[in-house]
Amino acid sequence: MRKTLYLLLLMPFCALAQNMYDIFPLVEGGLSGTARFVGMGGSMSALGGDVSVIGTNPAGVALYRSNDLNFTASANFDNVKVKYGSDNVKSDKSYGMVNNVGFVLSNEIKDRYLKFVNFGISYRRNKDLSANFEMFGKAGGFSQQYIINALYRGCPFEVQELNYSMYDVLGYNWMALLMAEGYYDGFMKGDDFIVDKNGALLYEPDDMGFYSEERGGVDEVELNVAANFNEWLYLGMTVGLSNIDYTRYSYYYEDDKFGEIYSLDKSHSIEGHGINVKLGAIIRPFKYSPFKIGLSVHTPTWYELTESYYSTIAAVDGYIYDTRDPQRYDGEINSKHKVSTPWRFNVSASYTFGTRLAINAEYEYADYSTVEFERKTKGSLAQNKEIGRNLKAQHTFRVGAEYRIKDFSIRAGYNYQTAPFEKGAYKNMDNANVSDTSTDYINKFEKNIFTLGAGYRYKNFYIDVAYMLQTQKADFYPFYDTEYVNPAADVEFADNSVMATFGMRF
Repeated sequence: MRKTLYLLLLMPFCALAQNMYDIFPLVEGGLSGTARFVGMGGSMSALGGDVSVIGTNPAGVALYRSNDLNFTASANFDNVKVKYGSDNVKSDKSYGMVNNVGFVLSNEIKDRYLKFVNFGISYRRNKDLSANFEMFGKAGGFSQQYIINALYRGCPFEVQELNYSMYDVLGYNWMALLMAEGYYDGFMKGDDFIVDKNGALLYEPDDMGFYSEERGGVDEVELNVAANFNEWLYLGMTVGLSNIDYTRYSYYYEDDKFGEIYSLDKSHSIEGHGINVKLGAIIRPFKYSPFKIGLSVHTPTWYELTESYYSTIAAVDGYIYDTRDPQRYDGEINSKHKVSTPWRFNVSASYTFGTRLAINAEYEYADYSTVEFERKTKGSLAQNKEIGRNLKAQHTFRVGAEYRIKDFSIRAGYNYQTAPFEKGAYKNMDNANVSDTSTDYINKFEKNIFTLGAGYRYKNFYIDVAYMLQTQKADFYPFYDTEYVNPAADVEFADNSVMATFGMRF
């Protein structure tokens, strides 16, 4: 009751919203779907005829002439290389998942102009967020403790009068409170907070390190209706129902020659659901030509999210302090948010050469600077400004090709995505939730996706396989020092996926 009362009284004055680094992985687009779709690099928006176009250009379902039922699963092998100074570390993770389950019902209409009205339903793992990450290296004069000290200076408290009720006063930063409990003996001897009277750290680190585990992802169920008008105009609409289930555990530590000075842990979970609408059209501009043009627009996904988190510190005094302790905060802190993703716009073109070769190329635009926290509290407005300053429009180019030899098909595709972060973007802890005890952030650069695929048809049954390699570089920072800009860790992602689709058309 005490905790709820403090939250209600102080919520308008506090930044209870997630920051942009928490929300970006949830709103970023990804390549997923059937093995045929992925094998062509997801470039089928004008070509159509695959259940996965429900999520890119809904009009593509109108090209079906028969029913389709399929199931897709994958094995994934993710690799992350991190270099900080002269230290290198590699993290690997392997896992399997269901990528897609889809069904299309094709209905021929006996009409002069309206030829088919088709219906589709698809479950898709829109974005998988499973990952392991690790870095370590020499401190080199930098320390997270300086960041914590600066946050303490923004809203100081009397260390000698430290008590558990201060965790309910949301003006006091939780990292400072946890650190104060662990440093208490040093402060009582007359030292300043974290630093001595001369401004030097009481415990100067030689090394620092960070580790994180991420689990979960974004799933979407998509409901589609599409119509074929006389084989020259195809229109479609998809309603997407999204679900987020995501957990991230992070661990930061600093060591000196005697061992670990302290370590700070945070567990952070996000759950929620959202809805979006996708509209699409495919036009065959020349009556006797297989050339087609595709256009589609995706509304934002409007999410309602609930996040919960807690933190622990293994402190200098040898004890572990946990914010879930009944004498501190008594459980996980929870907050609710409404978040909207960016609009997406897609233009595409395709051409088929007889019955052998099909190619498709497309361009997609999404402005991530328009991601918005819709609850207009002081904290949400501050985060929206951060998003507008540090995120930017992303341009995605896709191309795919398929070549058929009787019942066999071979496929290839390529994606290029520009960087979504502005140069110099950083996590501003002054605008973060006072109970946010993670200072790390990562700025991702452009992404390249290479795909290969093959397929075989036997009567009404088919099997498709695909291989996908995603490569991307990034800068990782365990914290951002506003006075002396600390160096970044160089990150290289290389994610490999092998998938198979089993289906039948009837």
